[in-house]
Amino acid sequence: MKNECRVPVLLIIGRYILMKVGDLLSSAHEVDVVIIGAGLAGLAAALELQKRNISFVVLEASERPGGRVYSLQTKDRITIDLGAQWIEKEHVRMKKLLSQFGLKTVSTYKEGNSIYKFRDRVTKGKLPPLSASGYLDFLQFTVKLNKVSKALDSLEPWESEHAKDLDKITMEQFLLDHTYTASAGSVYKYLLEEMICCNLHEVSALDLLWCVKTAGSVNKFRNSEDIWIKDGVGMLVNKIAKRIEDRIYYRQPVTRITYEEGGASVKTMNGGCWKGKRVIVAIPPNLQAKIHYQPPLPFVRAQLLERSGLPSVIKAVIIYKKPFWREKGLSGIINSDTGPINETADSSPKDGRRGVLTVLITGDSARAEVNANEILAELVPFLGNEALEPLEVYLHNWSEQEWTRGGYGVHFAPGVLTSYGKALIDPVACIHWAGTETATEWRLFMEGAVQSGERAAFEVIEQIRC
Repeated sequence: MKNECRVPVLLIIGRYILMKVGDLLSSAHEVDVVIIGAGLAGLAAALELQKRNISFVVLEASERPGGRVYSLQTKDRITIDLGAQWIEKEHVRMKKLLSQFGLKTVSTYKEGNSIYKFRDRVTKGKLPPLSASGYLDFLQFTVKLNKVSKALDSLEPWESEHAKDLDKITMEQFLLDHTYTASAGSVYKYLLEEMICCNLHEVSALDLLWCVKTAGSVNKFRNSEDIWIKDGVGMLVNKIAKRIEDRIYYRQPVTRITYEEGGASVKTMNGGCWKGKRVIVAIPPNLQAKIHYQPPLPFVRAQLLERSGLPSVIKAVIIYKKPFWREKGLSGIINSDTGPINETADSSPKDGRRGVLTVLITGDSARAEVNANEILAELVPFLGNEALEPLEVYLHNWSEQEWTRGGYGVHFAPGVLTSYGKALIDPVACIHWAGTETATEWRLFMEGAVQSGERAAFEVIEQIRC
C-alpha cells in the first residue's frame, strides 16, 4: 500500500515544482515592490509592507533566508550562531521582533576574569593590562571619541562641521593624534580593529566615528554582546520567512534591474522576471555592484559601490563536554592582538550541559587560511590542555560565501563618505537602498539592519500611496 501511494504523491510534487518554475519563466510577475535580499533588512521591509497589504516579492540569491545570519544545530541539538549573534539591551527593534515571535534570550556569561594578550604579554583580569598612565590615557581617548562622535549628524555625517577634516585621515592617524602612551594606543587599536574586522589604517576616521555615533557611545559600540537568542538568530529569521513564505523565492540571484521613475523590471540569473512600482535593494553594497543597472546608476552611486568591499571574518564555534573555563574562574572572554584568535566568548547553554566557546578571527588573521587544529592549539596557553579535547568544531569563513563575501559590514576609506556618502541612502528613481551599512541607528549591527529595512519600507509606502 505504501509503495502504491508513493508514485502519485511524487508526480503531484514534481508537477507543482515544474509549474512553479514554468510560472517564473513564462512572464513577468507584477507587484508593488520587489525586495532583493532575504537578510534581516529585506525581511524587516517585507513585514512592514505586509502589515499594509502592499504586494511584494522577496528575491534571495541563496537557498536560505538570513544573509549574514546563519544558525545550525550541533549533534547534541544545541543551536549555535556562525553569523551575527549578539543583541545589546538597547536594540529595541530586535527585542520587539523577539517578543513578536515568542523567542527567548540568554545573557552572555561574563563572570570571572577575562584573558588579555597584548604585545606578547598575557594577563588575567577585568581590564586590559595598562599602567596607571596608560589607563588614564585610555579613559581620556574614550572621552575624546564620544565627544567627537556626538557632534556628528547621524543621518548625514558627511555634512557635519568637521566631516572633511575627519574624512581626510585614517582612524589610525586619529588614534595616534589623540593618545599619548604606546600602551593605550595599542590596546585601543586592537579593540577597534577587532570590532570592524579590518585595519585602522584602511578606514576613515569619519566612518568609524559615525558607527560610534549611531551606537550612542564607544562603550556601547565595543561592548554590545549582552544577550543572544536561545534558539539562534536563524530561528527568528525562519519565523519571519515563514510568515511571508509564499512571497520569497530562493536561488534567484538578481542580475539586472531596468528602471525608471515609475517602476522597474528585475531579472534573475535563473530567468525569473518581476515588475514593481518600487524596488528595495537589501543586499551588501559589494553585491549590489554586481547587478547590471539600466540605465547605469548615477556616477556618485556607482563610485560608492566600487569602494564598498566587505572586511574579512571567520567565526568558529567549539563544543566541549562542559564549560571547563568557568571552574578556573574565567569568563571565557579572550582578547589577543596576535591571532589567529582575536576574541572569544562563552556561548554555553544556560543549563551548562555543554561548553560552547565562540571564536572570532578578523581582519588580517582572517585573510590567511585557518584550520581547527590551529585554533585549538592557540587556546592552550589561555585555557590549558582541555582546549584540545572538543566534541565538535564548526568553522565558517564569511569571505568564502558566494552571496556575502565578508562581514560584518562595509567600512569606507578616507575621502569616500564626504565625496559619495549622500548616495548611500538616497533613492535612485524607484530604487531604494537598505542594509545595515545604511542604518542611522546601530550601523553594522542587526538592529541597524532592521532599522534600515523599516526605513526603506516607509519610503516606498509613502511613494506608493501618494
